[in-house]
Amino acid sequence: MNKPKLETFKRLQHSLATAGLALLAACSVSAPQALTPVLPDKIVVSNAVPSTPTRFDLPTGQSLVGRFWISPQPQHIVLAVHGFNDYSKAFEPLAQHLLAELQATVYAYDQRGFGANPQPGIWPGTDTLLADLRDIAAQLRERHPGLPLTVVGESMGGAVVLVAASEAPGLAADQLILKAPAVWGANSMPWYQRLSLYTMNLVAPEMSFTGRGLPSLGIRPTDDPEVSRDLSRDPLFIKATRVGSLAGVTELMGRAQTQTALPPQRTLVLYGLRDRIIPAQPVCDWLTHLNTAVPQPGTTDIVIYPEGWHLLTRQLRTREPLQDMARWLHNTPLPQRQSTAQAQQVVCKGL
Repeated sequence: MNKPKLETFKRLQHSLATAGLALLAACSVSAPQALTPVLPDKIVVSNAVPSTPTRFDLPTGQSLVGRFWISPQPQHIVLAVHGFNDYSKAFEPLAQHLLAELQATVYAYDQRGFGANPQPGIWPGTDTLLADLRDIAAQLRERHPGLPLTVVGESMGGAVVLVAASEAPGLAADQLILKAPAVWGANSMPWYQRLSLYTMNLVAPEMSFTGRGLPSLGIRPTDDPEVSRDLSRDPLFIKATRVGSLAGVTELMGRAQTQTALPPQRTLVLYGLRDRIIPAQPVCDWLTHLNTAVPQPGTTDIVIYPEGWHLLTRQLRTREPLQDMARWLHNTPLPQRQSTAQAQQVVCKGL
C-alpha cells in the first residue's frame, strides 16, 4: 500500500475508533475502574438454583448452546436473549430472582456467533438471529403449553426481540421485556461515523477493535467492579470486535430503531440515564419516531431509571429493576411507569 493510501486508511481507522462505534465493545474493560462510591442495593437469593446446560436444535440441523434455571412447578416461562459480545450467563441474577419470586423457569441461549457456539465474533446476519429466536420461542411454547411465555432481550438482544416481534411472521410470545434495547441505528450517527463504518467494512471487515481506553472516558456498562472483573476474565465474552460485526449490529439496530410501532404483545421497556453504551440520543430518536409515526397502544410500559447503567441487572443497584420486572410479570402496576410520550420527554431532556 503506497503512503497516501496508507495515510487515508489510518485516518479512516482513527475516525471509526474515535467516532464511538467501538462503544458496543466497551463492555470489554480490562479491569475494574475506580468509580464514585455507591451504596449497593442488590437482591441476593439465599437458595440459588444452578443452571443446567442444554442445546436448542434448529430446523437447519445446527444447534445453539444454552442453559436453563428450572422451577419444580413453573408458573411462568422466560426466554432471555443476550447482548452484543455477551452470552447466556448474563442472565444469572435475573433468572435467580424470577425463579424465587414467580416460580419461573428461565431459558437463555448463546446467539449464533457468540458465547460457546462455533465462530464466535463472526456476525451471522440479522435474519439468521431473528429466525433462531423465533424457532426457539416456538419450541418453548410447544414444550410448556398453557404457561405464559415472556421473552426478555438485553441490549442487542432487545433489538432482536423488537424486530422479531414487530415484523412478520411475528414472535410466539405473550409478553416482552426490552432491557436497554439497542436502537442505535445509522440515522442517529454523524455522517463521518457512517462513512467510516461503511468504508472500513468495505476495505477491512476483519479489522478488530477492543474498546480499551473507553472506560477512561466514562464509557462503561456497569458501576459494579465485580461484574467488570468477571467480564474481563471470562473467555466466552468477546473482547475484540470485528468491523464486519459492528456493521452488522448497526444494521440490526437501525432496523429496530425505525420500526413504526412497538410489538403487539404487552411490552415493558427499561432504560437507565447513565447508559453510555446505548446513549440517550438514539433512544430519544427512537421514542420520537414512535410517537410521530403512530399513536402507541396502552400495552407498553416504560420505566426510566435516572441512576441506571446499561447492565441494569448487573449494576450496584439491581433491586429496583429486578423488582419492577417481577411485579410487571405478576401484573402489579408500576407507579413509575411512563408512556412513550412521557419517556421521550425524560430521555430527550438536556440533549
